[in-house]
Amino acid sequence: MNTPPQGSSRDPSALSADELRTQIQHTRDELGETVEALAAKADVKSRAKETAAGVKDKVGLKAGRAKEQVAAGAAAVGDTIRDKTPHPRHEHHAAHAARDDNTKLLAGAGAGVALALVLLMLVRHRRHR
Repeated sequence: MNTPPQGSSRDPSALSADELRTQIQHTRDELGETVEALAAKADVKSRAKETAAGVKDKVGLKAGRAKEQVAAGAAAVGDTIRDKTPHPRHEHHAAHAARDDNTKLLAGAGAGVALALVLLMLVRHRRHR
């Protein structure tokens, strides 16, 4: 800290009062920057808040994607059910088709509901972390 400012090869005792003030101010500025950097590294609470905010944003994005996937899966199951539901004009054929496809419809609907529940549980679990 007793080194003269850059570019000065003169003896520190031969510096003028203005040069000394400039050197002192320069040293104070550097010290202030160093203290600020150390304080920022030591501020665990702020760093934890920043990390938590980042995690919260990521979970929010994942929850949005999961919601879209559940909606798409539910729409697909709904379309399948609508396609497989017999038309009233074909009641006789509809009764046979319903009996034949009943297992497939129930399995598809069950899978859709199970997927929705699993995704909902994942989203809630991550929110409580």
